[in-house]
Amino acid sequence: MVQKQTKRTLRLMLYKKLLNYTCAHPECISGTDIEAHHVRPLYKGGVDKFWNIISLCWMCHHKKKLHSRSEDKMLELYVYKTMHEFNICGFSFDEQEEKFLENLRQYKREHKRLTAEENLILENIETIKE
Repeated sequence: MVQKQTKRTLRLMLYKKLLNYTCAHPECISGTDIEAHHVRPLYKGGVDKFWNIISLCWMCHHKKKLHSRSEDKMLELYVYKTMHEFNICGFSFDEQEEKFLENLRQYKREHKRLTAEENLILENIETIKE
């Protein structure tokens, strides 16, 4: 058990270092004291793997709404995580992605009906680009 806990601690330390010790929440005002948060909780079948962990500062990690554990909240966290990691790696939006986003915005204006998932992804992409 001690060896398993040590491996887990080392993995989490490496994860935080890879992400420059920065908070992935786009509305973060603190950004310090980074902690690892499981997007899908272990008790709900989540795993202790890189793809299921998001880096959050202490303040963002302890917000009550973050721990609602609804599917929408988990999806939102995956979006934050992905966009944060893209920014850290220096990826930017190319013309094709820009065109897709513009078409999505136009569709939204014309039809005013997107799924909650599509709205969330569109809003978070626009927030991160600003």
